[in-house]
Amino acid sequence: MRLQAIVCFGLTSLALPAGPAAAQDCGEGQRLFEHYAGETCVPDDPQRIVTLQDQNALLPLTELGVRPVGSAGHIAAEGERIFRRMEGYDTSGIEWIGTYGGPPEPEAVAAMEPDLIVASPWPTGAPELYGHIAPVVVIDMFEQPLTDALFQFADLVGRTERAEELQAEMESHMADVRAALGPALDSTTLSFVEADLAEGLFYPVGEGQAMGVILRGLQPVRPEAERDLGKDNAARSIETIGDHEADVMFLLVYDADKRGDSDAFAAFTSHPLVQATQVAQAGQIVPLDGSAMVGSAWGKVMNGLDQISETLAREDLNRDLVAE
Repeated sequence: MRLQAIVCFGLTSLALPAGPAAAQDCGEGQRLFEHYAGETCVPDDPQRIVTLQDQNALLPLTELGVRPVGSAGHIAAEGERIFRRMEGYDTSGIEWIGTYGGPPEPEAVAAMEPDLIVASPWPTGAPELYGHIAPVVVIDMFEQPLTDALFQFADLVGRTERAEELQAEMESHMADVRAALGPALDSTTLSFVEADLAEGLFYPVGEGQAMGVILRGLQPVRPEAERDLGKDNAARSIETIGDHEADVMFLLVYDADKRGDSDAFAAFTSHPLVQATQVAQAGQIVPLDGSAMVGSAWGKVMNGLDQISETLAREDLNRDLVAE
């Protein structure tokens, strides 16, 4: 069965996203699956999945209740091997096969004896590097809406019903947040940024991944400089931070400790150009824990919603710093 999958894969998977692959017949127990890198024969019921990304492959499959046998991950600053954004999920027994950007050595992947390999568009070249081991499926969570990618994961592993439940839960949660905030949502201008002060830069948050789902669902009023971004979050000089004046500025950080303290937040809010803004002087720059809301999962969307709504529900907010 695995040999059939590999042979079929070799005929179909090297098609580029821009052009449809020719129709192919798959072997018994397989089906043709269309994805970012073309069309590939995959098992009807994969049993030994290896993921080449943690937060963008291991995470969404785990949320669906599927447990890969191995996954690429990350090496933390202290040298610990980790799977990013997997807080709250049991990853014991999942083999760490290398760093996601490494990429993992083919020998380490082959040692897992996978019947399916799941990759993201970056790093590139997964079909060519691992296609001799097992069928490789590349799911894009960058160019297409995150929810579309999540349903593609679900289709791949036969968990569409569970995906529909998670989608309904997220939509209900979004509606509850909008109802709870009421007119306050439309009367509060919100800026969403990330910072790279070492380079003198910051990035307005675009509509990709979990933040994209949140922004499309809440449709907040944003500063003129952050409107119609789409997925464009090109770097901007910190000297232009004043163009992002808002009633509340949310700064995504990834180093918050259990108390919520963040060195990145402290550095940003102490920058002279940031301190000169009205939103800083009003004390209404707020950290968003990116670790809790970044990654391909419905749960990450809901975590982000909770953080944002908690701030917007505050009665002490000055909502008149800028005119909507």
